[in-house]
Amino acid sequence: MTATQATPWKLGILLSGAGRTLENLLMAIDRGKLNATVAVVIGSVAEARGLEIARIAGIPHCVVARGSFGSLDDFSAATYAALEPHSVDLIAMAGYLRKMLVRPDWEGRILNIHPCLLPEAGAYAAGKGKFGERVHAAVIANGDTVTGATVHVVTNDYDEGPPLARVEVPVILGDTPVTLGSRVFQAEKTLYPATIQTYIDHHPELRRRTKVLSKQSVQ
Repeated sequence: MTATQATPWKLGILLSGAGRTLENLLMAIDRGKLNATVAVVIGSVAEARGLEIARIAGIPHCVVARGSFGSLDDFSAATYAALEPHSVDLIAMAGYLRKMLVRPDWEGRILNIHPCLLPEAGAYAAGKGKFGERVHAAVIANGDTVTGATVHVVTNDYDEGPPLARVEVPVILGDTPVTLGSRVFQAEKTLYPATIQTYIDHHPELRRRTKVLSKQSVQ
């Protein structure tokens, strides 16, 4: 194992809600399932419970609210500025409900998990406004017998980045968005940390790229 592989990667977590995915990633780290640390948590709304989870865990955290900025460019720039002091290697979206532009130097370094099977269900259960129970309601309404979750690389198009890993979950007769969502999240709890670990194991160049860019920026 190289020194780069042995040293935990620094994750920046973006969230908008209850912070269940943040809690899950922290547990995976504590159990040695994910060789990373959470360097900073950024919430899109001040009321996000995930920020309280970060506070209790002693993790630096802040709010970057879309409504505070006149343009998507300015909002995205402010979010990256909030990440910068923490030397983040990889961004993991964790129930993040805002669009953020992917800067060229961050391409391939932002991951997300979406609670359906992509790309098959993308037309009706992904994209702008499709999150949480809305996704599961769309899956049920479409008559799907199988759903699941997908970890993908984030691009500038909602939920259209390259899929990295998926897990399937059966849709049971009589399922509601709540019951289906509960089972999908249980599957996500294993899928997301495992996929992040595999991704960083196979892409050490992304970490070096961060350091090179940082060095160039001060020349």
